[in-house]
Amino acid sequence: MRKNNVELIWSIGELSGLFEKRTNMGGFLQDVVDRIAGHMESDVCSIYLYDEEADVLVLRATRGLNPESVGKVHLQIGEGISGSALKELRPIREAHASKSPYFKAVPDIGEEQYESFLAVPIKRGLNRIGVMSLQHHRPDFFDVQDARAIQAIASQLAATLENVEILMEIHAGHTETDRQVSQEDIRVFVGRSASDGVALGTSVSFGVRGEELPVQPDMGDADSGCTGENRDEELRRFHQSLSATQSQLESLQVAIESDYADVASLIFSSHLLMLKDEQFSGEMVREIESGCTAKQAVIKVVNHYVQLFSQSKNARVQEKTQDVKDLGHRLVTNLSGDADVEGDYRGQIILAADVFPSELVRIAAQHAEGLVLKDGGVTAHIAILSRSLGLPVVLCKDARLFAVADGTRLLLDGYEGTVYVEPEESVLARFQQNLDRSDGRGVKKEIPETSHTRDNQRVHLLANINIFHDARIAQENRAEGIGLYRSEFPFIVQNTFPTEEEQYRIYRSVIESMNGRPVTLRTVDIGGDKLAPQSGVVETNPFLGFRGIRFCLDRPEIFRDQLRALLRAGLDADLRIMLPMVSSVDEYIAAKGHLQDCSRELTAEGIAHNATPQLGAMVELPSAVEISHALAKAADFLSIGTNDLVMYTLGVDRTNERVGHMYKPYHPAVLRSLRRVCEAGRQARCPVSICGDAAGDEAMILFLLGIGMRTFSVEPRQLPRIKEMIPQLSIRDARTFARKLLTFDRIDQIERFLSRHGYSA
Repeated sequence: MRKNNVELIWSIGELSGLFEKRTNMGGFLQDVVDRIAGHMESDVCSIYLYDEEADVLVLRATRGLNPESVGKVHLQIGEGISGSALKELRPIREAHASKSPYFKAVPDIGEEQYESFLAVPIKRGLNRIGVMSLQHHRPDFFDVQDARAIQAIASQLAATLENVEILMEIHAGHTETDRQVSQEDIRVFVGRSASDGVALGTSVSFGVRGEELPVQPDMGDADSGCTGENRDEELRRFHQSLSATQSQLESLQVAIESDYADVASLIFSSHLLMLKDEQFSGEMVREIESGCTAKQAVIKVVNHYVQLFSQSKNARVQEKTQDVKDLGHRLVTNLSGDADVEGDYRGQIILAADVFPSELVRIAAQHAEGLVLKDGGVTAHIAILSRSLGLPVVLCKDARLFAVADGTRLLLDGYEGTVYVEPEESVLARFQQNLDRSDGRGVKKEIPETSHTRDNQRVHLLANINIFHDARIAQENRAEGIGLYRSEFPFIVQNTFPTEEEQYRIYRSVIESMNGRPVTLRTVDIGGDKLAPQSGVVETNPFLGFRGIRFCLDRPEIFRDQLRALLRAGLDADLRIMLPMVSSVDEYIAAKGHLQDCSRELTAEGIAHNATPQLGAMVELPSAVEISHALAKAADFLSIGTNDLVMYTLGVDRTNERVGHMYKPYHPAVLRSLRRVCEAGRQARCPVSICGDAAGDEAMILFLLGIGMRTFSVEPRQLPRIKEMIPQLSIRDARTFARKLLTFDRIDQIERFLSRHGYSA
């Protein structure tokens, strides 16, 4: 067989091997084109990267063309076959390149002899990254399978190549700012919980975005420079730290792939590329040679890049600010030369003004004990993602907490939203049981496979999944399937719209993890507090704007990519697809039309898929409640999303501190809405389930059982508690409980009733 396309779908290990082999970005790109050309038996393989500021494609690496042309050949968007591929964002395959209307001869690069041409755009979501071009002297050498293989490789390399492009763009002007903080002696800070858990560790400040790394004396080298006598020693220490940092990051990337592949694919690629960048690590060497200590050199260069990134007008460049600070922390830590030092955040609690979702994943992957964020700008998806990552998080407004010196001992109580500074032994003793549980030392009970009430009524308990890591916890806690997979999290964390192939791999992994049990995958719900930057939408009130199914129907190219991936991933599985934020039967029918079209396309292309998935609608809006009888007749199933239903019914944003106390799932209007939807499902014989936080609330579970709910989808970590609770309840008592709650017209009446029955309102 002349070409091995399958081998082109590289593993992370192979890609990491390219990082290990080369010491600069140019060398890495050259390895990429050499590898592809070899696999494809192609005479030429070239990579062009898009210079956003100049609006041109620049040749950055080639095998087969004149090597002197690297960095010198520039193509306008739409110019030549490669430029046209990027403009139209589609592969262009020419059997006779010289006869193509797209062809443009580029002098002095030696491509006249090559007739076959395959150009594949490299994109990350809606961002143009560059073009991968293959050429061969024999006409019609490349076929459709070759194009698909190169597309798969382009999607895998997109994140890394985007970071290469950013690093090439960022080498420009700079400014400096000084960090000034003050601190008062205060021992307890009260904030709000964003993610449960208890953590003990020493503080490390991320500061605010654009704030420099602090210069603190350490090892006696921060205030004094090095002389000729110890310069060689400082260089040795630096190179040892550089090598250790690279090795740690490469190992860490490989280690997290199995658990966080959907959101952590190549998340440390920008760190590794920075280490290879001559203008980054090379400048540190030059600073040492000029008289700086190794630590001074690292901090000086890192702070220079912090300013460069933070002052860029490019939002994607600004997002790299914390990457470089994170890298600086690791380099400084590794300067100790201690082989036992991991260079990460073990034993530390991070203080930060804010974090991007991708940064949150990196923090968790580097074993931080906990996180304290500035209250005010944290969105719900950060809290949800923190819970999935098992990272305790507290939100606090008090600036004095963020001014504590690095290395201060902190105790973080993520249950109550409290942070203790230099906690006394009596405080530590009070939290010791929770600390033991967070370390995995707690006693684990046997968890039953299925659940029945005291009067033997079957109750189905499924899991809400945000990232693939949750699926493993769901398995451990005996979930009967997945009742809600929030497919937007890879979109949000990666800050891009993944390709069909990328989504297929993620969804297939999630489905396979359930071993034949039902899996409900919700189509992307971008909008509200989960608006992806690349959606191109800025709204004054996104909760009432362009989100959920509205976004999907307006962007069919994104929606259909996802539907195709879902259908392919659901082959031979109990697949259920769920539509978010449905407000009318018309939206459901329109989405169903797209799903049917995608199934027909896949059939015509000969691609195996699930042609008969169930298609359901989420009931999250008051309008959906009003038409729930009609929706129940049209849909294969309904799922009540209580988080948004409560918010929209009551007009309350639960993340808003001023009105958050008014967010009450047991409000009479909410309780009556829930009963109405259950009744609509019963009459139409349409299955109804419930997801959202109310599905895990003990009083709400009893009420929901009383109105006929039998399928609950909850956070995986809640499953043991709820599975222990269900056998203690009876449907008869639940019906009595629900009937009484539905008689009340006032909130205070409901709260008194719940209190009498031992439930906290």
